[in-house]
Amino acid sequence: MKIYIKYLTITSFLLYMHYMACKKCTTTNSFPDISGKVIVYAAHDYMLDKFQSIFGDCYDIKRFTDYLILEAPFKELIDSIATNDVFTETELENIMVMTMEKDESLTFSLFKKAKPLNYWIALNKASDLKWILDNYSIVICFQPIVDIKSLDIFAYECLARGVKKDGSLMMPNIMFEQAKKSDNLFNLDRQCRMSAIITAKNKNVDKNIFINFTPNSIYNPEYCLRDTVGLARDIDYDFSRIVFEVVESERVESVSHLKNIFNYYTKMGFRVALDDVGSGYSSLNMLAELKPHFIKIDMNLIRDIHKDEVKKAIVCSLADISKKIGATTLAEGVETDLELNTVKECGVDLAQGYLFGKPSIEPQRSLALGS
Repeated sequence: MKIYIKYLTITSFLLYMHYMACKKCTTTNSFPDISGKVIVYAAHDYMLDKFQSIFGDCYDIKRFTDYLILEAPFKELIDSIATNDVFTETELENIMVMTMEKDESLTFSLFKKAKPLNYWIALNKASDLKWILDNYSIVICFQPIVDIKSLDIFAYECLARGVKKDGSLMMPNIMFEQAKKSDNLFNLDRQCRMSAIITAKNKNVDKNIFINFTPNSIYNPEYCLRDTVGLARDIDYDFSRIVFEVVESERVESVSHLKNIFNYYTKMGFRVALDDVGSGYSSLNMLAELKPHFIKIDMNLIRDIHKDEVKKAIVCSLADISKKIGATTLAEGVETDLELNTVKECGVDLAQGYLFGKPSIEPQRSLALGS
């Protein structure tokens, strides 16, 4: 079925593409609205003893060999745990909790519903994120990426913002942190990828676009990314102008998994970028393994680079290495002419930062340097 972009909104397209994605990517985890029983178990008996001693005077608790059953309003219980700071982080990770309807029987399969306390606390706090995901309430801001030699706009990085029910914005670092903790990362990452492509098409962006993605939100690229690929194909978006940029690349747990994702994107005709290179040893180790098309140099190396010969030497070396492996370098966080001139001396190809423009809903079509 052919979908024409001029008649298409982001929401309607995501709903149209809903059938192509798995349940994990399209379901928003919700805090349970249950007034039944709460089951608690833990790796160590002392945690159950502690739990019982804290809440024994508040709720009716029955102690069994390996678990507790208590009658308690679930949200009230989780709120109390979150606000009173009664458990350590380790305990929050190892005390498992689940809810049970009043007429439900306690079976072995029911224990699959159990989650650690820190998950329930995070999910309880993520009501704004849930509303954003349920309503596809994500907007895309565009920040220009500039060719250093010509000072022309080469591309835009697509940066997602959540619009909450009251109209205020939720910044991406908060959205993704909440999504990780509440197990909504798959849904959020998918919506951000797809919103970036459809928004760029709607706004007639004729430059390259850089779209962030989180490798931990993708199990199998051929399966998990089929709706993203299908979207770009159905709206006739040139695959070669889309650059998928891995975020938090210095924290990647499995280089082989990320390599599979990069290989899939490249096979489909997209390009890939490695972010924050220079911020950790793993990023340097991954260059040869991943063979990215673009290498984004961490902004901490760029900040005041004109005053620091060590930073300059590192950036110049990264630029030289990149040329040898056929990658294009991009300096992040360029804010002054002095920083720009220094990275240009090092042979860096592209630059991004407030010197050229801040993220904006409407793509900046030209530069106003020196104004």
